[in-house]
Amino acid sequence: MCCVTLPAKTSSTIRIFLILSAGISSAIVPAARSSPRRSSVSCPGFLNSSIENSVKTDSTPEKIVLLRTDRLGDTILSLPVATALKAAFPHSRITFLARDYTAPLIAASPAVDEVVSLDAFGGDNPALVRWLKEQHFDAAVHLFPRPELAWATWRAGIPLRIGTGYRYYSLLFNRRQYDHRKQGRYHEAELNLRLLQQLGITDAQVRFDLAVNHGMQEKIDNLLKDHGLDLRVPMIIIHPGSGGSSRDWPAEHFAALAREITANLSVQLIVTGTEKEKSVARDICAAAGMKPISLAGRLTVDELMAVINRAALFIANSTGPLHLAVALNKQVLAFYPPIQACRPERWGPYGRRQDVLMSQEEECTLCRGQSGGTCACMQRITPEQAFARVRRALSQPEN
Repeated sequence: MCCVTLPAKTSSTIRIFLILSAGISSAIVPAARSSPRRSSVSCPGFLNSSIENSVKTDSTPEKIVLLRTDRLGDTILSLPVATALKAAFPHSRITFLARDYTAPLIAASPAVDEVVSLDAFGGDNPALVRWLKEQHFDAAVHLFPRPELAWATWRAGIPLRIGTGYRYYSLLFNRRQYDHRKQGRYHEAELNLRLLQQLGITDAQVRFDLAVNHGMQEKIDNLLKDHGLDLRVPMIIIHPGSGGSSRDWPAEHFAALAREITANLSVQLIVTGTEKEKSVARDICAAAGMKPISLAGRLTVDELMAVINRAALFIANSTGPLHLAVALNKQVLAFYPPIQACRPERWGPYGRRQDVLMSQEEECTLCRGQSGGTCACMQRITPEQAFARVRRALSQPEN
């Protein structure tokens, strides 16, 4: 007898389906774990015909939908999947299902043919299922697995449904990738690419290939000029927040670093952030003793992308805009806490481990149980250490 415990928020329809299916879970999960390279599992009863959906294994998927409906940084680290798919299947049409606010960023990837907002469905799962059916997708890649989306792609009858093998609803996928993400063996961008092994793509490299819209760049260049900035002089961006996704370097340290930069380097300084971070940005500008050039709370995602595109260096905590700077091939300086859930090995600026500052390598026990903010381990990263890294990044010698 199999016992299944479902999260409280699981919809009633999915709960009923999974409870009815529970009898086969003992056949599916152990077999899959003992043979993680198996690309399909033979299921008894009604699931055998429903889940497998006549999977095609010898043809190129002509229409592929990627599903990533969480935050900015996670979405950026998923874009190499679109790039790899377009390289492997150049004639395939790639649709990206995401959130409204990340859509402009995704549209900047030449590998994505269409961006569709999940928000447009207003939480109406039947409407989403109908749309998925109408599109006649050959494959769905669940980059951010959610039970309601797994259910929707199964109900839509998409032949290939690729996702993790380690969720209670993974039986709704018929191509399962068995990677424990929390172990930190791979960077998040690499983990996303590993899902493509289920399509026979085993040698994909992390490539972002973002292109800033020319009209948007012109608009932002005019905005920067209106603030008295000279586009010929190097610009440094400080982005002091993280949206609660990590531990933050203290605001007073950012302010001290800003003072060092404005006093010693021939550069221009911009502070960015969200609407909630406007006061912090304002305080940093004031503490630096400079003309307050703060764009916090004033930029959309595509506008922020164009601002970062003009930067010589981007300085931040672990946050989505940091990954955006890396995707635009900018120099970065990043502050990370020494805790497993946030370590740079998984969440750092990809390929830039040398540009990360940490106070220690061993796990910080004080951070455990905290949901965000700062910590003693972040306090110990000094402004002096950070300024030395800034100098090195800009290749400016000591005075």
